[in-house]
This record gives sequence, C-alpha cells and structure tokens, in this order.
Amino acid sequence: MKSCSDLPEPDYAAETAWLEPVLTERIPLGGAMGISIGSLGADGIVLRAPLAPNVNDKGTAFGGALASLMILAGWSLPRLLLARMECRAELVIGRCEIRYLEPVAGDFEARCAWPRAAEVRAFAEALVPGARAKLDLAPEIHAGERVAARLQARYAALVRGPDA
Repeated sequence: MKSCSDLPEPDYAAETAWLEPVLTERIPLGGAMGISIGSLGADGIVLRAPLAPNVNDKGTAFGGALASLMILAGWSLPRLLLARMECRAELVIGRCEIRYLEPVAGDFEARCAWPRAAEVRAFAEALVPGARAKLDLAPEIHAGERVAARLQARYAALVRGPDA
C-alpha cells in the first residue's frame, strides 16, 4: 500500500472513467437514479441526478434520493483515496445526519469537497489491518445555486487482511 507522500498527482479524467461505472453499475441504485459525475477535480466531486426518476408524490425530489446522492458523493472521495493508495478496504458510511432545507423541484446535484490534507493523512495512517480509518465529510445538495440539503457523514474503511 502506498503512503500519502508516495502518491502521484491525481489523474481526474481516469478516476472519473473508473468511478462512474462503480456508481451506476456496481451500485445499482445509482444507475436507477440516473446519476452522473458532473465534475471531479481538486475542489472535490459533483454528482448530478435528474428529477424524473427521483420524484415523490408532491412532484419534488424524494428525500431518500437526496440522501443517497449526498452519501454517494461523500463515499466517492475516500473510495478514490483508497484506490490511489492501492489499499484494499471495505468502505461504509458509519453515521450521518441530514438537514433538509427546502424542496427540490428540478434536477439536482450533490457537491462534496475533498477533506483537508491533515485529515487525509490521519485517514491513511489508520489504514492498518483490523483498524477502522475514519473520515468526516459534508456533502450538500444544490438545486441551481441554492443549498437544499446538508449531510454530516462519517465514512469508515476497514482494511482487508492479506488473505482477504
């Protein structure tokens, strides 16, 4: 496994090409939601979703779809960090708190910024067999330029042993 200091500059185009099928094929919910990667770069990730497959009985975005898109946006960043470090680990969301601020009546996107370098280092240092590496992230739902929902989430990575 590579350490943070051994990592080359990220190739965001290659990471986008790798991540999109993970989000839409290996996680079938993402495909059913019609999600796509709007952007991936030094600022973080933007996942997009159309309203039509995510609508509720009121004609607005279903709360579960908003939550799912934020969770996947947040999950994507530590998943990419693990791939960069060549670390085989199970990545899950350990806890989350969602605040719905206003209804979403059209297409929407989840934005999540990369964690600070010190948080990435602490996450990487905790990636040892049997331990849980944790990373806190705060994705948001945007409908246009409005913030419609916020998520506070903790993601946890459990490193597989050599025989896994």
